Amino acid sequence: MNQAINPAGWIIGKTATGLNHLNWGIKAGNHVYVAGMLSTDPIDGHLVGEGDIEVQTRRVLDSIKVVLEAAGSSMDHVTMNQIFLRNLDDYHAFNEIYVSYFPNLLPARFCVKLEMVRPEFLVEIATTAVIPS
Repeated sequence: MNQAINPAGWIIGKTATGLNHLNWGIKAGNHVYVAGMLSTDPIDGHLVGEGDIEVQTRRVLDSIKVVLEAAGSSMDHVTMNQIFLRNLDDYHAFNEIYVSYFPNLLPARFCVKLEMVRPEFLVEIATTAVIPS
């Protein structure tokens, strides 16, 4: 049976994108699937780090970390990240922050350029991780 993962105090409903965020993550067996994270504050939905890829990357990865921990996993157990960048010129600045969140083993990933739901969003990451026994 699948289980919704919604950290305490995080909004469920309309976010800064104006879209309905159904669940922040789904726990299925010994895996957790984290929704595509944007650089919004999960408590009030406001944009964090407008125009700053480094700040937005940290906000996204910090949010992913919270969802993983709420599901009983961690950044050390991430197996795959799907990364979307608005501007590929931001890749190197993004990557410097990204690798710091995975000091033990970099997970598999792909990174593509994508027109975001709103132009002020510079990065989005969806994550898959294992929940250790």
